[in-house]
Amino acid sequence: MFENMKLKRTPELHAFFTTYISDADPGLDQQTTRDFAATVPPAHLQQLAAQTKLLIADPELPIDELGSEANRWFGDAEEARVWLSQLLEILDQAPASEVLAVKDSNGTLLKEGDSVIVIKDLKVKGGTSDLKRGAMIKKIHLIDDAEAIECRVDGSTLVLKTCFLKKS
Repeated sequence: MFENMKLKRTPELHAFFTTYISDADPGLDQQTTRDFAATVPPAHLQQLAAQTKLLIADPELPIDELGSEANRWFGDAEEARVWLSQLLEILDQAPASEVLAVKDSNGTLLKEGDSVIVIKDLKVKGGTSDLKRGAMIKKIHLIDDAEAIECRVDGSTLVLKTCFLKKS
């Protein structure tokens, strides 16, 4: 089962290493992992933990790949397993964060990066132009408010109420 196990076969773990760990200070790996765990849905944490367990159990742990992808270099596989076990402990102990359900005007669930359409002409406070009905807004950002999203329009960052938007 583990003969051909490579880091790329654990896509969520690979993405975590390349996005959050590779450019961070090695002394802050545990804090970086805690910060990450506080912001993602529990299901994603469970997936990440499961993939980390698979990697730790791999008799031929790909320490060269860990070095190139996570920018962490280990003397031997046991040193890498200890590092991975420390990260796994944090992932397993992370409190389940509340996932905010953000819905558009029709009740459709919105996710990070979705595209939406404005359903009513909106005046933009402090702006030179208004948002017209039918305007497409791409790559929305969810914030800590279930009734609002953040987006970029014509180079400006706006916070819009979801009751004026529909998922495209």
